[in-house]
Amino acid sequence: MRRKVLGTALLLSGLALGLLACSPPPQTLQGKVYTSPRAGGQPVHGAKVVVRAGNQTQEVLTGLDGSFQLRIPGNAQTFSLTVIPPKGQGMAALTYEEVPVAAYRSPYGAALEMNIYLPAPASSLLPGYPARRGFIQGTLTLNGTPVESTTPRPADFSKPFDPPRPGEDGLVVFGGFRTVTTGTGGAYTIPIVSTNNLYAASGSLWAGNYTGTDTGDPDTATEYFWSHFQYIPEVRVYLRASSPFPTTLQDVALEAFDPASNPRVTLLPVQHDYGALGGFTLDPSNPGWNAFAFSVPSFVHAIHSGEIELGQYYFLGESTKSLRVYKIPLGAASQQIQVLHVALRFDESFQVKDLSLVYTWRDGTNLDQAITARFLDTPKLAVADGATLSSTPTLSWQGVSGAKIYVVSVYDGDGNLVWAGFTPKTSTTIPFPLASGATYFWDVYTNDQDELVDYIGKSPEAIQARLHLKLGHLAKLERLRPSPVNVYREKVARALMEAGQTPMPEAAYQRLLQNGYRESVSETRTFTVQ
Repeated sequence: MRRKVLGTALLLSGLALGLLACSPPPQTLQGKVYTSPRAGGQPVHGAKVVVRAGNQTQEVLTGLDGSFQLRIPGNAQTFSLTVIPPKGQGMAALTYEEVPVAAYRSPYGAALEMNIYLPAPASSLLPGYPARRGFIQGTLTLNGTPVESTTPRPADFSKPFDPPRPGEDGLVVFGGFRTVTTGTGGAYTIPIVSTNNLYAASGSLWAGNYTGTDTGDPDTATEYFWSHFQYIPEVRVYLRASSPFPTTLQDVALEAFDPASNPRVTLLPVQHDYGALGGFTLDPSNPGWNAFAFSVPSFVHAIHSGEIELGQYYFLGESTKSLRVYKIPLGAASQQIQVLHVALRFDESFQVKDLSLVYTWRDGTNLDQAITARFLDTPKLAVADGATLSSTPTLSWQGVSGAKIYVVSVYDGDGNLVWAGFTPKTSTTIPFPLASGATYFWDVYTNDQDELVDYIGKSPEAIQARLHLKLGHLAKLERLRPSPVNVYREKVARALMEAGQTPMPEAAYQRLLQNGYRESVSETRTFTVQ
């Protein structure tokens, strides 16, 4: 009998050892947590990192260098990761759901590093090197006659980064960012300042009158474009730390921005396809009219310079238009015409609700090909506006055909980002308690190209910057009211611009020229925590 019991024990022990031998060893997840680029990209010490894989949850605090390391079951195929920043520093938390483990393993099984960037307030610029200055000066003429601006900007150069807008004339833009207007005798001055110890700077020069319309009357027009222009690919200016500051002289003679008389200008046919949009009524003659659609072409002309807006075209009950654009030389691939197409809804109070955006590009190899902008539907929120929810609420929405990942953003009562969650599902639960009695805003973003791993290692602030609507800059939308979180988006967009960072989409970049890029965002709603 004792032999039988002993044999059974040995058999069970052997089976247990066999099962253990078959169980894969735990897997390591490691990475670092930083503040977002606009906040300096500094390591975040003391952030809580929570990983859930299967029915196991692990958490750890980041070290002084922002690093973390966790173990998950060896057979886990996906995991969810939440990073909660230290309190009182103004940073937002992030959650990534159903992340594939394979994306963070090398071909040899070693753990790869995840970099997480938490949205944070913009950092103050350090003094750096003493400022070096230079000037570009010249005269703007049209048919030999000086062009004196009738819409002069402040003489103290207090708004150099405000882009040209329809109705302005006597405009001169250096590098795609610094804009001034002419004065007496058509003279202009552009100050160039650098604290990066540069001894020279260079950039393109674009000048002209942004006064062209399809009707001759800005109030009735649906198309706004440059009436005259000039483009100089590069202007150089030397910089010094003390007076006298160097001055580059550059006179500019304008030409007509008209394809009928100028071979440097051409027409780009554009068609809007609204078939996927649900609830958008774009015809102003319809009693249920609740949406605008428009296209904005820009000239992306140099790596070292920003783009130039070429016009604004409003589709009021229409689906096709021809856009005036700069004619890129045949075969040139280093310059593009970028066209942003937007469809947005507004409510009874003319506040912007949801919007859908399509980015398309053309260069010298395909500028003769017409564009069709097929809008992506917007997520429709399933939680009633103003609902009272628990401190860890579950938020849900209707799925969008063609969407891959949804980005759920929660903002505090002032419109500042508190948390963003990335998920392939159509609902998510906020993984930490919100303040009792507080009211929050929320919305859902998506696009048709980015996979979940495309979002990790990038700051979600680029999305917020792209969704910023400059309603005062858009000729037909000045009377609309922005969403409650548009002020936050404006701060992010301006900080990125001043830091020289672009919020443009990066996913599948090698296919953007052929396929374009589509994204959309829901309306912004509120909820109150019990």
